[in-house]
Amino acid sequence: MRFNFLKGSVLNDKDFILDKQHEYIPDFLYSNSVTLIYSPPKQGKTWLGYGITTTLILRDDVKGVIYVDMDNGLSSLKERAIDEKFINHPKIEYVSRAKIDCNPIEYLRRIVDEATIGNYKGYTFFLETTKDFVDTDSKSQSVEFMQLVMKMRDAGATIIIMHHATKAGRTISGVQVFINSPDNVYEMTQKAREQDKLHFMLNVTHARTLVKDIGVTVNTQSLELTKLDEVYSTMSEYEEEFVRKGKEALSKNPEGLNKSQLLEAIGYKRDDKVAQNTLDKFEDKFFKFTKVKNRFTITLL
Repeated sequence: MRFNFLKGSVLNDKDFILDKQHEYIPDFLYSNSVTLIYSPPKQGKTWLGYGITTTLILRDDVKGVIYVDMDNGLSSLKERAIDEKFINHPKIEYVSRAKIDCNPIEYLRRIVDEATIGNYKGYTFFLETTKDFVDTDSKSQSVEFMQLVMKMRDAGATIIIMHHATKAGRTISGVQVFINSPDNVYEMTQKAREQDKLHFMLNVTHARTLVKDIGVTVNTQSLELTKLDEVYSTMSEYEEEFVRKGKEALSKNPEGLNKSQLLEAIGYKRDDKVAQNTLDKFEDKFFKFTKVKNRFTITLL
């Protein structure tokens, strides 16, 4: 006996002829998967998303990137020159909350309305951020959000979700579905920042595929994504704070300071051996040492 409800829904041999997943970014991002990245607010998730986008659009196996930004306003996008860098690229469709005629979760439902088998193959969707789509403390809303995302993946899409950490900063916010449903979950932390570069560590907290912790750098002018220099990825919190304070002090003294002056300017005693060693460690990385008459003048690199 055959039942009507079985038509089209029962597995057969052809269903197991699966497309091979493409490694879009080694150790980090695979096609036809759901990746969630979380961090506290104002840590650069958007810049990271832009850097990933510019990497994806260079690939022949990526048909397009659909960036669904329900967080940033038009003025913020203008400041980042998105109108020059993204809007007219043939592989990028940038969706702004300012242009949609419905609420964000309804827009996501519209995306899913077209999520037929294979329809989104080769496309990557960025969803920024979960809190702008749903109340992340609401189980029902969050479950619906992730169910919609899963339907997009079933249609062949690759999805990257930008999510927030708790106010304390180190734990993913919202209900358990944001941990259990994605294929891979990363905690993002911003490392020492340079003028036109943001450095990030992405640490795996939950994974179903063969992903690893990685470090990346995003150039905020070109939006190029590159591998993080090892010196940044291994920096301790003490070193990050030291470098930040040192750069602030030298930016106020562009003519330079000697070692003692710089250490005192950032709150360390001149005979602090740990601070001295830290300063020496980052010579030619963040600080330039110029020797004049047996004395070193330190300026920003």
